[in-house]
Amino acid sequence: MGTQNPPRGGPEANRGLVQGCNEVRIGVVGLGYVGLVTAAVLADRGHDVVGVDVDGRKVEALKVGRVPIFEPGLDDLLSENEERLHFSTDYSSLRDAELAFVAVSTPTVDGKIKLDYVLSAARSLSTVLGRDAVVAIKSTVVPGTARRVRSVADREVVSNPEFLKEGSAIHDTLRPDRVVIGSFSASAGDLVESLWSFTGAPVLRLTPEEAELVKYASNSFLALKVSFINEIADVCERLPGCDVNRVARAIGLDRRISPHFLNAGLGWGGSCFPKDTRAFLAFAAQLGEEPKTVRAAVEGNEERPRRAVRTLERLAGPLRGRKVCVLGLAFKPNTDDTRESVAMKVVELLLREGARVVAYDPKARIDLSTSSKEECVREAEAVVIATEWDEFRGIEGLLKGKYVLDGRRVLDPALMDPRFFRAVGLGVE
Repeated sequence: MGTQNPPRGGPEANRGLVQGCNEVRIGVVGLGYVGLVTAAVLADRGHDVVGVDVDGRKVEALKVGRVPIFEPGLDDLLSENEERLHFSTDYSSLRDAELAFVAVSTPTVDGKIKLDYVLSAARSLSTVLGRDAVVAIKSTVVPGTARRVRSVADREVVSNPEFLKEGSAIHDTLRPDRVVIGSFSASAGDLVESLWSFTGAPVLRLTPEEAELVKYASNSFLALKVSFINEIADVCERLPGCDVNRVARAIGLDRRISPHFLNAGLGWGGSCFPKDTRAFLAFAAQLGEEPKTVRAAVEGNEERPRRAVRTLERLAGPLRGRKVCVLGLAFKPNTDDTRESVAMKVVELLLREGARVVAYDPKARIDLSTSSKEECVREAEAVVIATEWDEFRGIEGLLKGKYVLDGRRVLDPALMDPRFFRAVGLGVE
């Protein structure tokens, strides 16, 4: 059931104020993207927040104001709220917490989700939290996990999945499309709902299993949309003058489809989609089910980097011994995260082909990195644009005389020499 809330204001409208919820003593276990952003935003709303992580170096860095990840606006938000933010490796620092978020990682091993970190956090919380404290799970977990955590932690548990995008995580926390709450106890769910009331977002009160499934269903569907438009892009490349961008815009105007996640490219990566689709497939298989569309989306996505390298070879000829510049290493712009990055997979495939690779990314760095896009392009015969940073838009003149594969559609094809240029989803005349 949804809760109607007042219209949303801008993110600065009520900064530092707690609306609809008295000050709550909050713990956050796991200080990655989700945990740090959650801690920073809630501290900014006036709550006292203690963040705990087993990584001592990360905790010590945060104590002196060094943020271990790049996320736009996060440094400032942490700095502005340092009086309400405390970091520790010791779970006993959470003794006074009324609500403890679990935001630890849930990696996949052989395609199956690993819940060891979640259950370990639950065991540790069981020894320090007061009897009336509530544990809220932010980590992405398969249905049934909240019940296991409730048993281990011996406290009320709420499933409160996150729907953040790296690069806009603060905005997504302040202004989510919805707040999903899966609780066993109405009072525990009420506490979490009250905490997020400042967002003005619709609230969905579900069972814990429903809330856990929502996260996997959402990410699987978004991954499926990207894989779908990439298949349309492949067809467009076979048709003279056909541009997938124009096709995507036309179908996206259909309200039943929407334009979101219809950007063709080299495929999806990052810390969520690959891990979550694999975990969902493995979980469904345990139930005796096989989500065929999700499996097809995964298989199609795995082919994207290989297709890109083959396209470059058809354009430029054999790559062995030739220098190729890869522009972009992060899995998406506005982050330094290279986990499951398609750009990194393209780099690996180029190296296997015997190419000499140089690379540039505004934030991510590897051993092959150059200091600027100009240096990267200047040294190479061929260029692959692998991440859609705004810095790579409008550089058509810089690329003159180079073989170019625009894997993220950031260039204007009209400004490129068709003898030296290919783009994902663009048919050659």
